[in-house]
Amino acid sequence: MSIAQFRNDMKRAMTRRRLYARINALPPSTVREELVAIAQRYEDAGH
Repeated sequence: MSIAQFRNDMKRAMTRRRLYARINALPPSTVREELVAIAQRYEDAGH
C-alpha cells in the first residue's frame, strides 16, 4: 500500500466518523434515522 493510498483511506475514515458524529448530534427523529440509512447505503455502494 502506497503512502498516498494510506492517506486517502485515513482521510475517508475521518470524514466518515465526522459525518456520523454530526448525524448523531441531531435530536432523535425519523430524519436522523433516514440520514443514517442514506449514509450506510452510500458506503455499501462502494463510495
